[in-house]
Amino acid sequence: MGTNKRILISGYYGFDNSGDDAILKAIVKDIKGKNNSIEITALSNNPIFTEKVYDIKAVNRFRMKDVIKAIKECDLFISGGGSLLQDVTSTRSLWYYLTLLKLAKKFNKPTMVYANGIGPINRKTNRILTRKTLNRVDLITLRDEDSKKFLKDLEVENRNIFVTADPVFTLEPSDDRIIHDILTKEGVPEERPLVGVSVRKWIDEENLIPNVAKAVDYIIQEYKADVILIPMHYPEDLSISNEILERVTSENCYIISNKYNVEDIMGIIKRLEIIVAMRLHSLIYAATQNVPMVGIVYDPKIEGFLKSIDMGHMCPAEDLKFDQLISNIEYVWENREDLKNRLKELDTKLRKEALKNVHMALDLLKE
Repeated sequence: MGTNKRILISGYYGFDNSGDDAILKAIVKDIKGKNNSIEITALSNNPIFTEKVYDIKAVNRFRMKDVIKAIKECDLFISGGGSLLQDVTSTRSLWYYLTLLKLAKKFNKPTMVYANGIGPINRKTNRILTRKTLNRVDLITLRDEDSKKFLKDLEVENRNIFVTADPVFTLEPSDDRIIHDILTKEGVPEERPLVGVSVRKWIDEENLIPNVAKAVDYIIQEYKADVILIPMHYPEDLSISNEILERVTSENCYIISNKYNVEDIMGIIKRLEIIVAMRLHSLIYAATQNVPMVGIVYDPKIEGFLKSIDMGHMCPAEDLKFDQLISNIEYVWENREDLKNRLKELDTKLRKEALKNVHMALDLLKE
């Protein structure tokens, strides 16, 4: 393959989002693990941070002159992973990622959509633009079957579409000693069972916050467990976590108030008996550590992931019902050992599927 190949990676990087940071970390690790001579550059909101943490090059994603230069100089353009191609967050975001793919094709660069979760895309113009762009991409890998179904509904006719798994399944948690030190620093005792709760800011917070707080009280009282609130995106998740903590009437509820790296958060989640979570990657971290979960569904990608791992214990964030949430928590708590064993069996398969992404990317780089 030579020693001067360059890969440029685009994604939602440098925004203090643990899930997206985990994706980049996994992609870089897996590529370097196969060929350490490849030069990797990422488009980032915080290039200095990205270069320091991931030991790669980084370009400011909003300086289009530098972005175009990086595309011209690369040998493979990767878009991914995560939920980049959707218009629920904003049309501007979708257009940004589609434009980068179109530019890469304009400069005759091999292009890969890497383990994406695609959709929803609701606006007609956005659907047409996405279909046209994805039909020209060299390779598309998806993290779930729902995304493949969405592309079929979108009438994407690209023949090189494969369902693999999220890159994060190849990451490992931090050492137990490190996690012990973090929990000590955060004032979290380790004598009782631990249950995690990870939520994000949401339009229906007036209903979400009190019901999650009541559920925390229920868990502490019924299961004689401690609850840890785990923010995944700063500062938004920390803010709503503090609001929930203020509503909890029981003692034994704690919050991870400092920022930690991906492996540390994964290691904290590994300590849990179960987790109740909204953000996709808090659920993915749990799956990698065989921790049973209850999902709070604010986006189709959450439901899609839970179904893909046969963990159907979830309730909608919209108009969240306390009784429904508790019913799911009770089931998962009472059956947690069986659920852990099911996740263990699945973990090996998903790790292999996640590594297929890097094998296909490197094959494309050789061409």
